[in-house]
Amino acid sequence: MNGGAPPLADALRVAAAAWRRLRSGDSLDRALVRALDEFAAGATAPVHPRLAAAAKDIAYSATRQLALIEAMLDRLSHRAPDPPVAALLAVTLGQLLAPRQPTYAIVDQSVQAAKLQAETRAAAGFVNAVLRNAIRRLPALRTELQQQPTVAFNAPRWWIDRMREAEPAHFAQVLQLQQQVPPLVLRVNRRHGSVEAYLRRLHDEGIEASQVGPAAVWLHTPLPVADIPGFAGGEVSVQDAGAQLAAELLQAQDGMRILDACAAPGGKTAQLAELADNLAIDAVEVDPARAERIEENLRRTQARSHAVIRVLVADAAQPERFAHGRYQRILLDAPCTASGIVRRHPDIPWLRRSADVAQLATLQRRLLDALWPLLEPAGRLLYVVCSVFADEGPRQVDAFVARHADARLLALPGAEDGRLRLLPAHGGAWTAGLPSVHDGFFIAIFEKT
Repeated sequence: MNGGAPPLADALRVAAAAWRRLRSGDSLDRALVRALDEFAAGATAPVHPRLAAAAKDIAYSATRQLALIEAMLDRLSHRAPDPPVAALLAVTLGQLLAPRQPTYAIVDQSVQAAKLQAETRAAAGFVNAVLRNAIRRLPALRTELQQQPTVAFNAPRWWIDRMREAEPAHFAQVLQLQQQVPPLVLRVNRRHGSVEAYLRRLHDEGIEASQVGPAAVWLHTPLPVADIPGFAGGEVSVQDAGAQLAAELLQAQDGMRILDACAAPGGKTAQLAELADNLAIDAVEVDPARAERIEENLRRTQARSHAVIRVLVADAAQPERFAHGRYQRILLDAPCTASGIVRRHPDIPWLRRSADVAQLATLQRRLLDALWPLLEPAGRLLYVVCSVFADEGPRQVDAFVARHADARLLALPGAEDGRLRLLPAHGGAWTAGLPSVHDGFFIAIFEKT
């Protein structure tokens, strides 16, 4: 089979099927898996080995411009196309907005994609006409439509308003940054070697990279994980530099008993095992499939060679079902809106609803209150969310301290009020302190008095 790129028509078909599922409420990753399965089931020849990656790239590129694309479709077509046709046009417009191939080739392959499917075959001429119209009008139309905030920031109005309320001075910068392709950041397993040694290895292999956190290395050009030096052997893991801070700030010490709540996919569990010796770690995850991902990461990083780790499939909000005794450290990476990691998941603003913020804040409160009794006196609980919304961060912390007289908020480095708010950033080289390239996070640590 051809080892080069798959036919663009095939990739557009899979991406369009995923787009339809996304606009019906599926997450983009789940939509892509199902779309590829459907394509493979109907294929008369083996599926190209790089089709999944090509379709993902197309679908993600289009989702990062979803508001613009749908606004353009309203202007370019004199009638609303059927959903399968609209989806094909949408993902193709995403390619025309940032063309990696000649525009005539993109249009030709989109028309071919239309002809290859029964539900779009009759509209092949319509697809051709709309796309050629788009090429003529695209520069002026893009400029005009980007005057609308929902298009400029690629988010629903309520999401923009929440971001403005949380970060009035920086909300525009955050929303614009989150439309970019995310950086690929690694965590160096310090039991295998130093950051400096790993950077030398990358340099020797012709891979440009720089240190952006205490153990964080940013690959300037992303690579598939299979091609990342040392990944298969557990020498490095893919983990955002902001996410790496949580385990570092927890300050686990040798021999401690630790609870990692909501632990999937296991990056923080493995990292904890790297930072101290002879830890006893309970990693709790409610989803069995995601719990298996924890096991995979622990095997790859050989984390159990220096820690006793139990992976428990359970609801962290019901500790009576898994806890035996107390812990000296608890890490709660709570479910949240994920408003800080939209760069990695551009579908998030389009899948969430305004009411989700309050519902998730209620879940975070339940988890905090359920886990607090498990902490030993003088123990520490670290609360982290990959969100920048106030209800999930500062307000959640203030309410917790008000409810628990025995909870003392500890000061964190780089934080004026004790809590650490990291806005998505793509800065320069790291010198010391906080990382320079990272997603958005909120972190607070409570000590039991």
